[in-house]
Amino acid sequence: MIGSITVVNISAIDLNLLHVLHAVLEEGSATGAAKRLHVTQSAVSNALARLRQVFADPLVVRHARGLIPTPRALTLKPELSAILGSVGKLLEKPAGFDPATTTRVFTVACADYCTAILGPALAELMRTRAPLASLHMVTLEHLAGTEGLASNIDVHLGMPPRVPAGCHSVTLFQDSFVCMLRKGAPKRLSLQDYLHASHIRVSVLGSTKDAIDMVLAKRSLARKISLVVAHFSVLPLMVERTGHVATLSRRLAETQARAFDVELREPPLQLGTRPTRMVWHQRSEADPGALFFRRLVQEATASRSR
Repeated sequence: MIGSITVVNISAIDLNLLHVLHAVLEEGSATGAAKRLHVTQSAVSNALARLRQVFADPLVVRHARGLIPTPRALTLKPELSAILGSVGKLLEKPAGFDPATTTRVFTVACADYCTAILGPALAELMRTRAPLASLHMVTLEHLAGTEGLASNIDVHLGMPPRVPAGCHSVTLFQDSFVCMLRKGAPKRLSLQDYLHASHIRVSVLGSTKDAIDMVLAKRSLARKISLVVAHFSVLPLMVERTGHVATLSRRLAETQARAFDVELREPPLQLGTRPTRMVWHQRSEADPGALFFRRLVQEATASRSR
């Protein structure tokens, strides 16, 4: 606040008037201020008249040497310089984004499915392209418990049933399903065997059914769910111990099968494919740093596909 300008006065004044007063005090004349601002002298005089009403002070008085500032105007001069300088900085074009020097924190919300599939490649790219930045991979529960993508989360990776209002999305890849069984399972899994087996299902955000259940329901079929877990990462451990069947993303299953005593089999019926998408909020659509990060996610996806 300048001097004793009230909230009411501020609502009645515009920045141009303060700019005129600053020019008059700097130039010492209305003519000089008009030339500096590229306006007419009458425009400067009109602005001064309005300012006198706002400040309830003459601000400047005529003298043989031009316009002389009142004591009130002299106290305003340094404050005007500071305020107008701050506004100028506020309106400056932001400095360009430099991945090599940024210390920004990039946040991804996803299930551990995407963490396992894309996390290593994305972290490696971050290490080489933006070595001073940080990558935070948070849960979908975190996404649901905040303002979501309207908060500080850069992207959501997953299979959302719909793209929220005010958001954009792009498909990263399509994935099919495969069955994971304990070592030594039959080479072929029949539909009868599949339906009579005990199954493990991953519940994302407390869901009570998934894409497999919906495909079966369309054929008036159902599987026996003996175990529900919250994380995809525990599936091979559970399959090893229990002998239950897990039906999951082929990309994730192939990654896990290399490290555990499990075997993969083709499902006995067509389960289709599901798209994994990247979703982001409109607020970050044009942000250079956010754009860099989204491209990095897509590059990580491409490298994972090779």
